[in-house]
Amino acid sequence: MPNVVAQKFVSHIEKLVANVALWGSKMNLTAHPDDPEEIAFHVMDSLMPVFLSIDKSSMLAGQFAEGKKILDLGSGAGFPGLVLAAASSADFTLVESRRKRASFLQVAVAEMGLKNVMIETKRAEEIGLAGEYDLVTARAFGDAKDFFTLAAQALKPGGLAMLFANPSQAVGDRDRVEYSVTRKSAKVERILALWRKV
Repeated sequence: MPNVVAQKFVSHIEKLVANVALWGSKMNLTAHPDDPEEIAFHVMDSLMPVFLSIDKSSMLAGQFAEGKKILDLGSGAGFPGLVLAAASSADFTLVESRRKRASFLQVAVAEMGLKNVMIETKRAEEIGLAGEYDLVTARAFGDAKDFFTLAAQALKPGGLAMLFANPSQAVGDRDRVEYSVTRKSAKVERILALWRKV
């Protein structure tokens, strides 16, 4: 990440973290919204696909490039959607059906100064998933099967579905990319469950 881009990213994330700390407990955005170590975990976990995409042989290579359209389902506190949008030039649509959380996302996007993000205050099934996205992602999404069903509708042919999960979570017959993130001095094992639409 070039120095200017890195500085811009840090500035964006500082604004996101400040908003999560301010509104988090009032809106139940995430557990321990005022704990810097907990929020750092969420940011690093959300950012991991960008790091993994650097490997040209990865299924994630090129997924966050300019011109790519990304759909984030159940965006909540902006993890991973706002973190990924701050770290890339792709265009993002964040879907959050709960009005208070969608309002939080609108405020966070404005304060972060992100021009590549649009918020949809609807359920994913209601936004007209018309096969137009290059990547569909979710983190802390209910049932993996439901996520992949929605992603299949939203993706272009050749598009990629990416679900953040714990290694023990049932994700079906999907490619699994394993990684770990530090949380309160302990290593937490995580996976990205990936599926490409034919």
